[in-house]
Amino acid sequence: MSGTKIRLLAAGALATSLLIAGCAVPGHPRSATVNPATLDVGPYSTEPFTAAPTGTDADGRVLEAVRMGEAVIDPMDADPTLTHRLGSAASVPIPSPEKAVYLSEPVRGVLAKYGMLAGFSVAGADAEIDPYVAVGHARLLTVMILRFPSADQARQAAAAIDAVDAAVSPDNVPVSIPDHPGAHGHWRPTVPTLAATEAQDAYVITVLAGYPSTDLGALTTLARSALTAQASRLRDFTPTPLSDFASLPLDSDGMLARMLPEAPGVWPRPMVLSIAADKDAGWKARLMPSGVVYGPRASQRWAQWAADGPDTGGMVIALRGQNLLARFRDAVTARKEFAATADELNSPGIRPAPAPAAIPDVRCSEWVGGGQYDVRFACRALYGVYDVQVYSRTQADAQQRIAAQYALLVKAESRG
Repeated sequence: MSGTKIRLLAAGALATSLLIAGCAVPGHPRSATVNPATLDVGPYSTEPFTAAPTGTDADGRVLEAVRMGEAVIDPMDADPTLTHRLGSAASVPIPSPEKAVYLSEPVRGVLAKYGMLAGFSVAGADAEIDPYVAVGHARLLTVMILRFPSADQARQAAAAIDAVDAAVSPDNVPVSIPDHPGAHGHWRPTVPTLAATEAQDAYVITVLAGYPSTDLGALTTLARSALTAQASRLRDFTPTPLSDFASLPLDSDGMLARMLPEAPGVWPRPMVLSIAADKDAGWKARLMPSGVVYGPRASQRWAQWAADGPDTGGMVIALRGQNLLARFRDAVTARKEFAATADELNSPGIRPAPAPAAIPDVRCSEWVGGGQYDVRFACRALYGVYDVQVYSRTQADAQQRIAAQYALLVKAESRG
């Protein structure tokens, strides 16, 4: 999977459950006006939502975590070689202590003790690599920002996070981070990773760095660069007061209203699902956000648009379950991306699947790589500035889903 193109399918929700690297039958662009009423949409509704429901405090914690995605650095800000996303930690909101699954299990208890409110995690690597085998085989970096009720609680939490995590193994030894006298750090001399934690105002910045060898100088350099870059960016973020969490809009960009609902009239509530957890700190855990709209920075990291790739022009993405809707700056940019990703068909274990003939700019695929997965078929369509993707267990249902989603977009755009 190239780092120069946005890979919407494998890059996000599907990476948690199957190895599809893209939905890819070369499309046949043509000018056409499709009447939504003529499409086979099966049991699915094609009516856009008119308004989002009222939010709750629980919704607000997820939404504030998503907002924090605009305050986190890109891993490339710390090391320009980190051009590849790393597992589901590449760009994901952390709305509660128990969802901080990239930290060790005892540390999650520390977050709860000091009242963590919301957070966001990003991760990158210098190679496309499976998180399960990544340690010792690539440069790796996770940066997580965690918000607490006060600066004092953040300061105490930062010290406790390091102490509790270091106590997981008797082989851990303290490490100082150059230029960050207030940071706490530790590593095991026989393991090529290093953890660092630093408080900043009401936030805690945590860094987990990895290297192909046990080079302490390289690890501390990477941690220092990450902490420096993150401290600078975090100063510009304006947090939402805790009392206003329930007032955060569920769909500020109107994106979720344009997505196919799971059932008629059922709004996709914001949530982060834990697909797989790990007791130790690292990159193996898997999270899947749903019912959320990422801002431009979080979207860019999630989709892994490399520095030398096309200008996304403020692309934003919406996630609902395993389905995705991306909105680009203009139709030209959207079409370039749709065409540029047609080579996804070359991914191992993928073969073309029939797509609805009535829809222009559509392609479908089937995963035939073996194993047991919750979805097998994927379809992707282009409509104006939108690139939309849906998934299903069956071919017929995938075709109906993409047809219904296409019809929904047509109707939504015709109504403004």
